[in-house]
Amino acid sequence: MLPAPNATEKRRDRGAEGIICQLVSCQVTGDPVNPLLELSRAGQSVWIDYIRRSLLESGGLRRLVENDGVAGVTSNPTIFEKAIAGSADYDGQVREVLAARPDLDNDSLFETLAIDDIRAACATLRPVYARTSGADGFVSFEVPASVANDTAATVGHARRLWKAIDRPNLMIKVPATAAGIPAIEALIADGININITLMFSLEHYEQVAFAYIRGLERAADPSRVASVASFFVSRVDTLVDKALERIGTPEAINLRGKAAVANSRLVYQRFLEIFHGEPFAGLRARGGRVQRPLWASTSTKNPDYRDVIYIEELVAPETVNTIPPATVDAFRDHGQVRGATAAEAPEAARAVLAALGRLGVDLGQVTDTLQREGVQSFARSYDDLINSLETKRAQLLLERVPAQKLELGSLQQAVDARLARWRQEGLARRVWARDHTVWSPTPVPELEDRLGWLSLPETMGPQVAAITAFANEVRAEGTRHVVLLGMGGSSLAPEVFQATFGPRVGYPELLVADSTHPRAVRDIDARIDVARTLFVVSSKSGTTSETTALQRYFWARAEALGPAGPRFVAITDPGTPLEEQARAQEFRRIFNAPPDVGGRYSALTAFGLVPAALVGVDVGAVLEHARWFARAAAPGVDANHNPALVLGAALGELAAAGRDKLTFLVGSPFESLPAWLEQLIAESTGKNGKGIVPIADEPRLAAETYGRDRAFVAVGRLDKDDEALATAMAAAGHPVIRIAATSPLDLGQEFFRWELAVAVAGAVLGIQPFDQPDVQVAKDMARRAMQGGLAGQDIPEAHADAATWPDVLGSWLAGARPGDYVAILAFLAPARETARRLDQLRATLGRRTGLPTTLGFGPRFLHSTGQLHKGRSGNGLFLQLVDSPAPDVGVPGAGFSFGQLISAQAAGDAMALRQREGRVLRLALGDDAVGGVEGIERAIAAAVTPSRRP
Repeated sequence: MLPAPNATEKRRDRGAEGIICQLVSCQVTGDPVNPLLELSRAGQSVWIDYIRRSLLESGGLRRLVENDGVAGVTSNPTIFEKAIAGSADYDGQVREVLAARPDLDNDSLFETLAIDDIRAACATLRPVYARTSGADGFVSFEVPASVANDTAATVGHARRLWKAIDRPNLMIKVPATAAGIPAIEALIADGININITLMFSLEHYEQVAFAYIRGLERAADPSRVASVASFFVSRVDTLVDKALERIGTPEAINLRGKAAVANSRLVYQRFLEIFHGEPFAGLRARGGRVQRPLWASTSTKNPDYRDVIYIEELVAPETVNTIPPATVDAFRDHGQVRGATAAEAPEAARAVLAALGRLGVDLGQVTDTLQREGVQSFARSYDDLINSLETKRAQLLLERVPAQKLELGSLQQAVDARLARWRQEGLARRVWARDHTVWSPTPVPELEDRLGWLSLPETMGPQVAAITAFANEVRAEGTRHVVLLGMGGSSLAPEVFQATFGPRVGYPELLVADSTHPRAVRDIDARIDVARTLFVVSSKSGTTSETTALQRYFWARAEALGPAGPRFVAITDPGTPLEEQARAQEFRRIFNAPPDVGGRYSALTAFGLVPAALVGVDVGAVLEHARWFARAAAPGVDANHNPALVLGAALGELAAAGRDKLTFLVGSPFESLPAWLEQLIAESTGKNGKGIVPIADEPRLAAETYGRDRAFVAVGRLDKDDEALATAMAAAGHPVIRIAATSPLDLGQEFFRWELAVAVAGAVLGIQPFDQPDVQVAKDMARRAMQGGLAGQDIPEAHADAATWPDVLGSWLAGARPGDYVAILAFLAPARETARRLDQLRATLGRRTGLPTTLGFGPRFLHSTGQLHKGRSGNGLFLQLVDSPAPDVGVPGAGFSFGQLISAQAAGDAMALRQREGRVLRLALGDDAVGGVEGIERAIAAAVTPSRRP
């Protein structure tokens, strides 16, 4: 209920929010001279063109009914968009609905919210409906504008909504398009109350009136059907006035503001002729109700006109005027009811329209344009509504997404500017639409066909039951180990799953075979009972050389016990050589992954989920968490609130500003996550002389040692030392990004967060994040080395004499430049003691040089950071370590051994690095890897002076 203002201009200037608040909360006593009540006494029903949850729950609609005689409600997508996007009224229900049905699409979510509002409004107006014996008290809800030109779809939607809402005082709104006319007839015949909308001309009205009559003639009980014909008023003046102003003659100017009322008065005359004449006489005798004209669009658009003109000039019995809140307020304040004005001077109305024709204003063309634009406008409003709902959904889903905090100092300005640019460019929508121009002006390989990961949180859901059933089957058989044979994207996510969730009682233990070092192969073989082991051969291409060699070895081990096929599972893309082999050798199971998902983006495909399920991870819950994040980062979410876009903008802008050594400080339960992040970031961004260097698991250094090329990411529950370091780094002016993930199930969210963030960071850096152009070089070199094709070429020497190491190390490190990093490339067995000694070596290098350090076991790192090492602009110092593995292990049926394979891979990588201007030092550790690493530490101590970075 709205109090009357003291001045018209004050009322006009009042914001819409103020009007809404008054509707909700104001108390106005019944006034015998309330002009709104005078309309009712004149035979015109007052409906309100507005709906909102707070209006219903606060009793605002009830007070309008009781005090102002409001007898109906109309709604449309624009009204709902403002209600849902512009308030928190619906947040609680959205949370409840999404908690129960997280996969619900936005169209269905909107209908769920809107139907509750429509039913509540119907309940409030039900006494009016009863008091008027079904003549009034209606609430209107519209079919989607997208079906306005489809008769069958219109009928289908209307019937569905009528059944879903299930209230006798409901009206379904149907547009008066060419396709809408037969739909109106069919729906009226069904006994459904219809509000026909978007009429602008007398011709439109006549088509609607006779469609109603034809439908009513077919209805089982005409007395139980009601309809209104919504005729739009002020928009006619808006368009006609523009034409008159272009003409500019005195006669034309004098006609401004007259077309809409004249047009409407002639419609009222035709209503009288049809419904109080012969066309309706038979139905009237059967109890049929007249189809009342409803004046719509009655707010004044031109401020030069009286703000209640389209109410005052169109009063008449058996009509309805649906009025927006501001105009309700205005009419209550100063509206005048001077009788049945809609029936006044029909000849004068005809004269106005005739004068328009003489001036060349084609009213038929104007009204057809208005109807066409009206359909388009409602369609846009519905799209805006769905986009607003997507934003609302994402904002609420962010409550279920680990918080993300950026402490970037002066670099925040660049990130904000980037986000503003992305918002203007619609980058989020373009990414989700798989638009290659985000990264490349032209389509290129491994771009348009590598974006399937965006839909994995949704599309993998239907596969969960089959994956879980298989895992339970394997568990029930008493399987003790799952040995995964795979590299890079096929092995890293499974490792992270097991490390994050921990061993689960009763489930097999996962062992990852991703090393071709003979000792590594022997170590896994020694740990397992082949008879109680399931081997998972995992390769996207189905041709990965390391995986193939490992498969040959363990196939021979299994075959020695009987048929090997039942002990093997394949995970691969459709149609690969591995799939063909698996079928030929009768593998127990084949799981296909989507071919449009690259290896490093495959954590949420079968490559990650099958091994995870085998060790007891609830992969359905992981996907559910990933869905939460995907929805929080959906295309309709504003860039400033999209956590993946914010992170991606930060990663890209930090790297562009020279903060390209991304250092991870990780706590429980995500200690293993950086191993996966290394591959994602390094392979995605390290190319074309650019790239972000992920610094994972680096031993902690003194705070002053960290250079100005660092940025820090803190994930999980940090221990006190890492928390102190993160705080100190921020205080010292280093960028720090904090992600407050704490639950193991958040792993699904983190996979998706980082995949999307790294992808858009690639757009900042101007690179294509889904290819790996330099990986193949090392593979080709290794193949040539295996075939003796590198003989005589400049393979970097492997220094075996420890006495020379201080000199060669000193010379190697003397070439270090600002912005460099040190990479330890260990073609050694990843045994625990070896890894511990390498960590100590890494700490020594960090302290002595002040440079960021990375550590990777070969050949594993070739499928991870290997692309970065070769793709950046030569600012890496590479320390390659090789040993002399003994005893060697043969690869059955291959004609070579694992020792030969890893030796060739090391030589090939050294050559590839040298070709890419990498500063490579090779040290041969003989048959004692641990002792050799200790010797390197001593040599560095003798050769290098400690460094302190500013």
